[in-house]
Amino acid sequence: MFDLILIIIVLIALLISSFIDMKTREVPDELSIGLIAAAVILKILHAFEIGSFSVLIYSVIGFLAFLALSLILYHTRQWGGGDAKLFMALGIALPYYPRELKIFNPNLNINFMLIIVVNLLIFGFLFGAGYMVYLLFKHKTKLKKLKLNVKKYYFLLPVAILILSLFFEYELRILLLILALLILIYPYLFRIVKFVEKEILTYKLTINKLTEGDWILHDVYHKKIKIYSSKSPGVTKKQIELFKKYKISNFIVREGIPFVPAIFLAVLFSLIFGNIFPF
Repeated sequence: MFDLILIIIVLIALLISSFIDMKTREVPDELSIGLIAAAVILKILHAFEIGSFSVLIYSVIGFLAFLALSLILYHTRQWGGGDAKLFMALGIALPYYPRELKIFNPNLNINFMLIIVVNLLIFGFLFGAGYMVYLLFKHKTKLKKLKLNVKKYYFLLPVAILILSLFFEYELRILLLILALLILIYPYLFRIVKFVEKEILTYKLTINKLTEGDWILHDVYHKKIKIYSSKSPGVTKKQIELFKKYKISNFIVREGIPFVPAIFLAVLFSLIFGNIFPF
């Protein structure tokens, strides 16, 4: 019962966070921290209900696993702080597949946390690609600057893999076909991503519009003392106050792609269907 309540809370929190992330590019702490608190409380109640603390052990393991992954993605600037906190909450809330949902008969051929991660990679890629296309259409006047030239011999490798796949069984053949496709589209995706980052997602911002978590692309100094490093995962509230104090008003920032919608879709798919790959 408590797991079912928690699933509903998780999905509602992720859905609301998705809309906010799309609109403002940040997730309020009230949502992410609130979800962590709700997950902890409901897991404790569940443990007392069944008379076993095994669910708490699973939640601790899930939290630590998703914490490690979140920190890596946060410090490599793939995720913002809100994304990371929501993912930590998922580690507590969903370390195993809830038995109340087994009516969906999902594909649980691997550990459920791994299923979430695998599906997140897929939906993250699909949502990111879709959002890139949206940005390109929105800023189509800049498309003339986009160069997609690829040397002809590059196509030899995916063609070779395609031919090689014909000599293998179905499952391995599918994997080789996916590999060939990824190799084929990689140079185009790389150029498009770099183009969008440079021409669309990078812009000047004044101190009045700077918010916590924004990625400033340059070091910021005051009297030769560095108060912000371009290697930081994002600007803090304290640093913004220092900028205002020292009257530093102009910055070059890079906007991130909203990722919470991909997390929501991956979790929803995982709960209903399980692993996207049948093998």
